[in-house]
Amino acid sequence: MSVTKIIESRIIEAPIESVWSLVRPVDLGFWKAVNKVEMNGGAVGSTRKILFNDGAMQEVKVVELSDIAHFVTFDFIEAQPPVGFMSALHTIALRRVTANNTTFVEWSAEFSSDAQLAVIEDSRYKRQEGLEDLAKAVGNKGH
Repeated sequence: MSVTKIIESRIIEAPIESVWSLVRPVDLGFWKAVNKVEMNGGAVGSTRKILFNDGAMQEVKVVELSDIAHFVTFDFIEAQPPVGFMSALHTIALRRVTANNTTFVEWSAEFSSDAQLAVIEDSRYKRQEGLEDLAKAVGNKGH
């Protein structure tokens, strides 16, 4: 049986509100791998075309967004060039660390069973990079 879900996490040295302001738009603008995002709406049901620096494009649909629980979930719709799996569901969830007013961030991706191990491991690396870039972006905002 292959692993089809990955979870990466880290603590970001900033209040949850600061981190949420970068995560909530679901534009991944904090991630250095992203070149540009074309947003079609801002609520649940809206889509994003994410253009990466390497020339790839992925379109995703926002399927859940909670300002109370501080999480967003987006579903993979299509990609150019095509990818070797049918679907991927991503969630970025934030939790307040009350002891020191920092933020625990968890970024998960659940792939359809046709995803190969190489795709899943690449996704793990990309989530780690994205979380590192999120921490840097929050720091650059002066928080």
